[in-house]
Parts: sequence; C-alpha cells; structure tokens
Amino acid sequence: MGKPRAPTPPDPVATSNAQSAANIASAREQQRLNMVNTTGPTGSVRYEADPSAPGGYRQVTDLSPEQQQAYQQGMGVYNRALGVAGDQIGRVGQSLGQGFNMDGLPELQGGLTEDFSGDRQRIEEALYRRATGYLDPQFAKAREGMDATLTARGLGMNSAAAQNMGNLFNQNERSAYGEARDSAIIGGGAEQSRLLADALANRGFGNQARTQGMQERAYQQNLPLEQLQALLGTGQVSMPQGVAYTPSAVGQTDVLGAHALNQQGQWNRYNAQMSNYQNTLGGLFNLGSAGIMSSDVRVKKDIEKVSTRPDGLGVYRYRYVWDDGQQPLRTGLMAQEVQQLYPEAIHLHPADGHLMVDYGAVPNA
Repeated sequence: MGKPRAPTPPDPVATSNAQSAANIASAREQQRLNMVNTTGPTGSVRYEADPSAPGGYRQVTDLSPEQQQAYQQGMGVYNRALGVAGDQIGRVGQSLGQGFNMDGLPELQGGLTEDFSGDRQRIEEALYRRATGYLDPQFAKAREGMDATLTARGLGMNSAAAQNMGNLFNQNERSAYGEARDSAIIGGGAEQSRLLADALANRGFGNQARTQGMQERAYQQNLPLEQLQALLGTGQVSMPQGVAYTPSAVGQTDVLGAHALNQQGQWNRYNAQMSNYQNTLGGLFNLGSAGIMSSDVRVKKDIEKVSTRPDGLGVYRYRYVWDDGQQPLRTGLMAQEVQQLYPEAIHLHPADGHLMVDYGAVPNA
C-alpha cells in the first residue's frame, strides 16, 4: 500500500482548446437547426452545402415559374428603362447645370412705406365740400326766412327776440357744419384704411405670385430627375418569403465546468485515500507493536530467500512496495507459507484485506 498521489492539475491550454472546440460545435449545430427550407406561392428558399461558405452552406432562392417569368419580364423592362434613363442623363445634367433662374418673377414686396395721408386729406376736403354745398343754400334760405319773419312782426334786429332767434340759428348752423366736418374726417380715415388694405393685399398677391412662380420653375428643373428616378425604379419582383420561424437555440457545452467538476472529484477521492492511508498507517503501527506484521507476498518487492526453518518455512529479505528504496532490507516470513502450517497466525489487513502474520502465534523453530 503506497501513499496516494495528488491529482495532476488540468492543462489550461488543453481545457481552453476543448472549450473552443465545443463552442464551435455548438455554433455549427445551431446553424444546422436554423437552416430551414421554406416553400411558398412565390418560390422557395433552401440551403445547400458549399465548402467555400463560412458555415459550409449557402442560401439559394428559387422563384416559382410565374414569378420567374415576371422577373425576366421585369428585368427586360428595367434594362430598357435603364437605356432610356441613360439617354436622359444629359438632359438632367443640362437642367441641373443651368441653375435656378428667377428672371421675370415679381419682385419681393416688403412692408409699406407710404401712409396715404395726402389721399385722406383730399377725401376729407371733398366730403366736407359736398356737405357744405348742401348746407350753404339751406341755411341761406333759412336766414332769409328768419329775417322776413322778424320784419313782418315789426321786430328790430337789435331786439331781444331777434337776438334770441339769431343765436339759435347760429347754434344750429355751427352744429350742422360741425357734423359735416366730423363726417368728412371719418370718411377720410375709412378711405385711408381701405387704401392701406388694398396696398397690403396687392403686396401679398405679388409675393404669392412670386412663390408660385418659383415652385413652378423648381418643378420644371426637377422634372427630368424625377422621371429618371421613376425609370430606375421599375422592374420590381416579389421575393419568396418563408413562414415566420422561431430560431432554435443550442446551449454551449460547459467544458471548463466539466473539467472543474472532474478535478474536484479527483481531489475528493484523493482526500479520502489520504485519510484511509493515514488510518492504515496508524493501524499498522498498532499492529506492529502487537507483533502482527504485513507479510503478504503481494505487498513485498525485492524478495530474496536467505534460509529455511526446520518446519519448512522460508526466511526472506524484502522491501514493501511502498518503500522508496532508501530503507534497509527487511527480514521475515511469507504469509502464504505460514497460512499452510499455522493458519491461526494469519490475520486480514483491516484496510485492503492482504495477509498479515502474528509472529507471536508462530512457534520458534
């Protein structure tokens, strides 16, 4: 029985390489599970082996006969459209190269600088003249009637009645002319507001016409480019679409964890062996003190017979198998021979069951 050896530490390079190999294998398996061939009304998508591809496979799309025909027709239209588009490149370049021309467009109108005060003054004066042209003959006639009335009544111009009638007449005259003046002022203000509104509207119409003109010219300039883009966008064909598929996931093999678990098991086994070894050594010491020694041929090496006892038992020199070669040779009997003559002197080792000799039970020869 030799002393147990501690487990050899795992090689980090070897375990890392094993983990990398397991990861690659998992990735390949996941790729294989997710390469699902699909078939639909517009065609099919399939995978075929290709050693030159990164994963060893390539995806192939096959159109249905109807879609293949549509694709070929579309490509024919597309190629012809490309030819037309190529012919239009020069026109597009010429249109874009001319720049944006704003000649002939209405000038941009800013804010108003005039206030139309002169126009207002003229309107006020005209309105007042028209009102006074109506009032003057009326009040002249009324004054003649008032004078005739005073004369018919024999009232002098300096009489109190004449003065009262004159004051009332003058008051009415001033009020009428004042109302005419106020009405003329209001009419002049309204005319000034109208002129301002018309001027602002005219400027708005001018700016709107300018904006519309710019938009039309921009459209004309971009029209060749839009036509070219329309030509380049022809010939579209529906590609086959597979049914929605949920990819499968393959968990990576935990090689490092498996190595760690194995190493832990080896250490647990080593610790148990060491405990048994130490217990066995303690038992051997106790048995040795009692004269019982391990004499089984299975635990001995370098065996050499040196003599024979009168009872026929051989005497041997030997070493135990757990000796490191530095100990001196031991001398004793072989348990298998003693068992033939004195079976009562034989015991089994409590740890591994090899034969032991109780020298006290062997007669001296």
